[in-house]
Amino acid sequence: MIKAIIFDLDDTLYSYNELNEQGINEICNYTCEKLKIEKEKFYEAFDKAKKDVKDTLGDVASSHNRLLYCQNTLENLKENPFSIALEMYEIYWQHILKNMKLNVNALEILKFCKRGKIKIGICTDLTVHIQHRKIRKLGIDGYIDAIVTSEEVGIEKPNFKMYNRILEKLDVIPEETLFIGDSLKKDVLGPMKYGMKALWYSKINNNKCQSIQDFNELLEILENGRFK
Repeated sequence: MIKAIIFDLDDTLYSYNELNEQGINEICNYTCEKLKIEKEKFYEAFDKAKKDVKDTLGDVASSHNRLLYCQNTLENLKENPFSIALEMYEIYWQHILKNMKLNVNALEILKFCKRGKIKIGICTDLTVHIQHRKIRKLGIDGYIDAIVTSEEVGIEKPNFKMYNRILEKLDVIPEETLFIGDSLKKDVLGPMKYGMKALWYSKINNNKCQSIQDFNELLEILENGRFK
């Protein structure tokens, strides 16, 4: 019997990738206008900044920090890192928060869980501050029983420390838990190895796991117990 469902957040409960590209483009437009540079020069500096941050920090939450990307971008452009880094950062997140929407039937799933007294958790690889802002903006904060970010654990999924922490908060055991997310490695194979059931939120089929393309499919699975 499923007593808890743990969701990844980005590209699971809402669509992130397209918004991310748009947000970076917003930063680009602002920076190019301010510094009088070409877009190609911005993207060269930004891409290097992102890679350098990730290479330096590894699998930790701060490796996703957009303010670090913006600061390092300005440094790569030989500009004062304090000049417009905060403005770049805010432009990015304002675009994301303004335009993000729950994926189809995601709210119905959360309501179904509440009616059925199924606990709801969020387990996500990012900093707690921005994930709280996203969850509140999506209007689902009242449905979530617990959240774990890689920032508070110190390492990212699929490290078992992430799964340990969210199960402790939800007070459930792996056999009672379903994990759902868009990353095959982090949200499906990792949780399955840990002992949880898992569903891959993806249009791709994989013989190692069960996938869903729409949360309506999850409703049917939960109602009928059709787990592989």
